[in-house]
Amino acid sequence: MASRLQTSALAAYVIVFCFVLLWQVGSCVAEEQPSECLDCHRLRNVNSNEGVVSSQLFCYGCHNEAPTAHADFRASKVSLQVKPEYFLKSAHRFVACTQCHTSVAQSPHRNVSGVQCSGCHPKIGGSPGTHAEHQRVRCEACHTDSPFVVLNVASNEVKLSRTNAKQVPISLAKHKATDVTGEEFCTRCHISNNQVGAPTMVLPSKSFVCLACHYSPLRMGNPVFLIAVIISIMGIIGMVAFWFRASVQGEVASVHRKIQLGSEVVWAKIFSREIFSILKTIFFDILLQRRILASGVSRWLIHSLIFYSFFARFALSLLTLLLQNLSPEGERTLILVNKDSSFVAAFNDLTGVFILVGVTWAIVRRYITKPDYVSTEEQDIVALVIIGLVTFSGFILEGIRFHTAHIPPEVALSAFAGYVISKLFSVVHVGWQSIYGYMWYVHALLWALFIAYLPFGKLRHIITTPLSLLLGYKKE
Repeated sequence: MASRLQTSALAAYVIVFCFVLLWQVGSCVAEEQPSECLDCHRLRNVNSNEGVVSSQLFCYGCHNEAPTAHADFRASKVSLQVKPEYFLKSAHRFVACTQCHTSVAQSPHRNVSGVQCSGCHPKIGGSPGTHAEHQRVRCEACHTDSPFVVLNVASNEVKLSRTNAKQVPISLAKHKATDVTGEEFCTRCHISNNQVGAPTMVLPSKSFVCLACHYSPLRMGNPVFLIAVIISIMGIIGMVAFWFRASVQGEVASVHRKIQLGSEVVWAKIFSREIFSILKTIFFDILLQRRILASGVSRWLIHSLIFYSFFARFALSLLTLLLQNLSPEGERTLILVNKDSSFVAAFNDLTGVFILVGVTWAIVRRYITKPDYVSTEEQDIVALVIIGLVTFSGFILEGIRFHTAHIPPEVALSAFAGYVISKLFSVVHVGWQSIYGYMWYVHALLWALFIAYLPFGKLRHIITTPLSLLLGYKKE
């Protein structure tokens, strides 16, 4: 009797076990979700050193053996062997394999999405100082010792190549990081006849003075910007020194006393009711251009096309810089730092076209139509020419970049002007990758010239008008 009960209980246990097993397999198939290997092979706690080592040992079970660790590529075997003694010398020796290779712990066991570095290392267009174009470059293309990279046009990514210069398959599992502190590693892309669309020369960082039009890091950049800033500061000091030659609040002789009296006037107005009248004047006469509108609608339109476009670009640059510091991984930040995103590309091209239209219209009025009420001065035309050339060279740069970097049409079309220019360049077969570098320097030199010229030309009213309101404003 007891043996029958034991046999019946065992049979019932086996039936229940098989039912549960079939139910689990059926639920996985019904949901069409890939099962993770580590669900069965005990998921390690990779937040602990013991879990990391255990996870690594689990992967070494296959990848430490050369004969069994390989992948088929173009009828050749590519080694995926990772030697523990080699990997333990790397900076990731305390990181579990599945923390980077997030898609391999699934069935089927293969690297679907590639190594994922952004989980630990946020990628915001490269490190500060690098150009926004590096957003399309995968981390391993620069931070590994393999010098072979390739542009995948379909995914719009620059990634490691699976073959070397002789088209022989190479191992992708060396796990050796390269030194990126110098510019030597950049030559894997920035060389003549490269296949990733990079300019042939390694270009310097943008300067903080480029914030007027572009998102830029807070650094000086190329020495030419330093020279331009020094010249501009000297010009501003000269303007202030010229002002203090006159009488300030009745003081004629002592410069120290003039500075003291001038500072007292400024602070007194800031903390008085008069500041509201000053702010009102700034809003209506400077921001809304009321006085210019009173002198003529066409003059106001010309001035607004240039002024508001620069103002809007500067505001967007400051917003991007603020978000990049407050939320570097935020969705809006990633959109704004990427100049190929649809919003930023369309915004930049639209404001650039407005600037060119305003500059062209102003030049036509001064030298072709010549209305009686328009007075043409040499300072006016110098400023207009510099602004026009800066904007025009920016469009040329954009067109060359779209053409050489093989930016997909669905991405480039947002920058409508740059896309059209790129199509014009595509019919002329010259060394555009080399031309891009030289044009970049032309664009930078023109902007540096504008910064240096600012306090000496007619545009110095950008500096003098706010100061005049504080120092000499009188209530009506």
